[in-house]
Amino acid sequence: MKLYERRFGQQGIPLVPMLDILTILLIFFIVHTEFKRQVSVLKLDVPQTHHLAGTQGDKDSILLEVGDDGSIAFNGRLIPAEQLTGAVRGLLQQNPQARIQVSAAGGASLARFVEVLDTLTAAGLEVEEVPVRIDYAP
Repeated sequence: MKLYERRFGQQGIPLVPMLDILTILLIFFIVHTEFKRQVSVLKLDVPQTHHLAGTQGDKDSILLEVGDDGSIAFNGRLIPAEQLTGAVRGLLQQNPQARIQVSAAGGASLARFVEVLDTLTAAGLEVEEVPVRIDYAP
């Protein structure tokens, strides 16, 4: 009489479920990399004015200009964007009463303009108190 029958289990690794999982992972990574591409959809223009009357500046007034080509002029001289924070901090340490005014050309990119405002915030200024003028030349 045979009470116990010896069964041999399946030998090896089942490949079909593993291939299914690999296919799903491959599809996931392909779709994920497609969504990571940076697509420029919106073209934003800086708001424009035709004429803005100004007042005569005083000696504590410093002008920060953003040009059409993205160049930044601080107090009349061109400066790289990376050095702007240090220049503003140095100016405020030398003259705490100094007031910075921002002037942007009509063709300046909005991204560069926002970058300049973020730099002023990083330097310790309240951006709400900084006067901004956008020059438009027809």
